[in-house]
Amino acid sequence: MSMQGFTRIGDASRLLLEKGFSPEVVSEALGMIGEAIGVDRVYIFENVPLEDGRLGVSQRYEWTAGSAEPQLDNPELQNLPFEVVAPGWLEPLQKGDVVVGLTSSLASPTKELLESQDIQSLLLCPITLGGQLWGFVGFDDCHRAREWPATEVALLRLLARALGGSLRHSQVRGALRDVRENLVQVLEDVDVATKRG
Repeated sequence: MSMQGFTRIGDASRLLLEKGFSPEVVSEALGMIGEAIGVDRVYIFENVPLEDGRLGVSQRYEWTAGSAEPQLDNPELQNLPFEVVAPGWLEPLQKGDVVVGLTSSLASPTKELLESQDIQSLLLCPITLGGQLWGFVGFDDCHRAREWPATEVALLRLLARALGGSLRHSQVRGALRDVRENLVQVLEDVDVATKRG
């Protein structure tokens, strides 16, 4: 990876931490990363509870290079049960490890799902929130069986941490905004009651 690539990853991490976890900011940051490392697709999946009590994942954000087919609106990527689609991925992600794979070497049904999206190789980095796995950020190469250099993996893990930090800051800001709105409403109600009394 070039020095410019390192700089872009740092810029994307800073953007996330300064501006928060809004769709626009996340999309911009994913695009910066995708272009910096030369992948075809960057996306975020969030863990979701399924109706049957199992843990699933749903795609929430995506950036694609011009040559890659967008998958954000693909219904097959919503409410996917982890242990059915990718049984070997949950445990390493929960431990904070990355998942790296060549589609050609994966078992069914994971292999077929990835092939349907033209993915030849991928890298997944866990996003944690409060010490728990919240989801993951993924990087797809749709043109080659890519080898992921250790320095690149380390930087992308840092990006995943920045995503988790940005998400946590956004949740705290949202909670503070709700408290403020409730306090304003209480003060207005007290003022009205005082004027009537």
